[in-house]
Amino acid sequence: MRTVFLLGVLPGLAIALPSAQAQEPVKTEEKAPDAKEKTPDPESNERVSVTATKRSTLVQDTPLAVTAVTQRDLDRAQVKDLSSLQTMVPNLSVEQHGDSGGVHVFLRGVGSTNHTELGDPAVAFHVDGIYSPRPQGATALMYDLSHVEVARGPQGTLFGRNATAGSINLVTQKPRLFDSSGSTSMVFGNYNRLGIQGAFNVPLGETAAIRVAAITDQHDGYVDFQPRSSVLPGTPKYMAGDQTGTRATLLWEPVDAVTTTLAVETYRDTGTGTIALMQKPRAGQDRYSALVDTPGVLDQSTITYRGRVDYRPIDAIELSYIGSWSRLKRKNASDYDAGTLPGFKQEHRTESSQFDSDSHEIQVKSMDSGAFQWLAGLFSIREDNAIRFDIDVTRVQVADDNAPIPPYPTQPTDTAWAMSFIQPKRTLESQAAFGQGTLSLTDNFRVTLGARATTEKKQDVGGRNWVCPDFGATLGNGGHVIGPGGSVNEATCGSAYAPGTWPGGGANDAETKDSADTYLARAEFNPAADLMTYLTLSTGFKSGGLSDGGRRHKPEFLTNYEWGVKSEFLNRRLALNLALFLMKYKDMQVSSIEYQPNGQQQLVTSNAAASTIAGFESEVSWRISRTDRWTGQASILEAKYDDFLTCDSALLDCSLPENAVNLDGNYLPHAPRLSLTTAYEHDVPLEGGATVMPRVQLHYQTESYLNAFNDAPADAEKPGSFSDARTQKAYTTVDASLRYQVAKNVWFAEAFVLNASNEAVKTDASWIADSSTWTSFYNPPRTYGVKLGHEF
Repeated sequence: MRTVFLLGVLPGLAIALPSAQAQEPVKTEEKAPDAKEKTPDPESNERVSVTATKRSTLVQDTPLAVTAVTQRDLDRAQVKDLSSLQTMVPNLSVEQHGDSGGVHVFLRGVGSTNHTELGDPAVAFHVDGIYSPRPQGATALMYDLSHVEVARGPQGTLFGRNATAGSINLVTQKPRLFDSSGSTSMVFGNYNRLGIQGAFNVPLGETAAIRVAAITDQHDGYVDFQPRSSVLPGTPKYMAGDQTGTRATLLWEPVDAVTTTLAVETYRDTGTGTIALMQKPRAGQDRYSALVDTPGVLDQSTITYRGRVDYRPIDAIELSYIGSWSRLKRKNASDYDAGTLPGFKQEHRTESSQFDSDSHEIQVKSMDSGAFQWLAGLFSIREDNAIRFDIDVTRVQVADDNAPIPPYPTQPTDTAWAMSFIQPKRTLESQAAFGQGTLSLTDNFRVTLGARATTEKKQDVGGRNWVCPDFGATLGNGGHVIGPGGSVNEATCGSAYAPGTWPGGGANDAETKDSADTYLARAEFNPAADLMTYLTLSTGFKSGGLSDGGRRHKPEFLTNYEWGVKSEFLNRRLALNLALFLMKYKDMQVSSIEYQPNGQQQLVTSNAAASTIAGFESEVSWRISRTDRWTGQASILEAKYDDFLTCDSALLDCSLPENAVNLDGNYLPHAPRLSLTTAYEHDVPLEGGATVMPRVQLHYQTESYLNAFNDAPADAEKPGSFSDARTQKAYTTVDASLRYQVAKNVWFAEAFVLNASNEAVKTDASWIADSSTWTSFYNPPRTYGVKLGHEF
């Protein structure tokens, strides 16, 4: 039967050109308690356990589309953060953003581009199964991990909040009893990159152990200052990195029935953030360069306390408490206009922000090997966020391309006005109850049912928006430069919105409540050993929310139909996993910049009435021999809006009803129709136990869109617009490395190059109306370096 199945799926696999992510890379320390006992060939793929079902199960025995990438594979692919992970996971896209050091994460074309305190991600981010509500947490460095789990499709029953598109879980290395060990490494690279990391495991008697890990990674900026930039000598360039992280984890097992894990983790980013670059640079201008009048400044820090207590009153039941408290603080400044028009300046600043959250979960689940396995729990999370965000806009007259640019407006006709968003208290309260059970009807057939009930309340108290003194003001009619820390109040500034435009004028006071029930139904069948198929019906929910001015958007709902296969062949030397899915969205939340008739820009969230997403995903890992390994992943995606009435405010006047358009048939952003990655590793044994290990990885994806309007034709009345501004054309990137390793990683030296072809890949598109120019954030250019490491 397995031979017949293989003949049936390989043609489809060939069409999809599967590529680079091993579903079963390297064995983790813990064996899944319910894993099947098998005796694989010594040359077979080693196996990894995941917790995507809130139980420890082998990936090949987990009936959902989940990718697991171990720390070993992260290291070999030079992955250090979430954005560099995306080529290893089917249908994962990560978009960097400059305003706040955050990222936008998409799975299967579904994500959110609102990373502010108003927005919620569509891909839930976790560390050790604990939810991290702010997207900025996804920029955290990936170091000293057991593995990363990426579960695709709605995870609304077990993981709940904002897991409509899927979830990402960083599983950290845990302390080990009776083990004194550690590792260190250093990396040197171009752009003066210097990275150092280390981890140490220390036993504390017979019942406890502590593990401490730390990392720092620094490099110069990728974006050069163009002549006439208004910066001081020695100013760091944009896209410079300066990140540090520490983690201390304590394991305590006072008795056999109790396991306690406590962790404290810190992270700080004092780089410069990213900057949007001109899509069509001027003559003689490099792609990675900008005319800068606001140097990039970023000071973002987090501290998180996590704790878990597992108690087994009897062998058949485990009771768990999982809790956390986290604080994110950020200040930053960025050059929004990026010098697209000499003399025009739009500076964005977060003067202050603080995001506090605490979460609590109680679980109880079965631990025996009976025919019925069950799990139930209660979950709650609270956020309390505060922020002041400012925008300063000035425009001065510049004589010609060679004349100096005055730093401040001086003439009566020079533009000078500002906006300030002061939000002292934006809160979230969310509670949920959930349960799931699996019944084995026979040795080869199982059914699973699960449900979750969620209620959420969001509130804005005392939020105010100001404009000083009015949109488009000049020095001749009262305009003035506010500057950092300037006074912004009702005496000096007006409401950002005309009375009656939104309730309360410039006030944001509002409240919204939503509740929903999500569910899962699944059937699993094992027609043969090492072969499992599953059929799933699941739903997802993301609550509605508020935009500035009290504007409300509705909750979104997702129904997912999925068929999957987990299979191993050639005595486990070849693992092949497939997923075929259809997702129907109702009221999909879409965030975008809206341009008002007065020229004001505002980030708002609206709802697309309906959309359909269908696709196919494949992952393969083939241990060709003891010295050869090929891994791959590929995906085909058809993600379109079915009903989305909106207006292209970037190019059109949306106050005119005739400019409304239904985007029925348009593709969702960040949803390439074909993407694939393939990687090949080969070991060359040398005398004395050393090994030379070359590795090469290729990633390809077809054209994709950066905006819901796709490649809308250029507007003849908008000079500077062009038809493919919101399109990322098909591209290919190549990464390669060569490692010299002694005695199974006692020490190693490795040379690597990333993006060897130096592809400039756009991740978004923005229209700068004042300069009639399209800009984009871009992925990093070619980087390379050498890494040295030692284990003891």
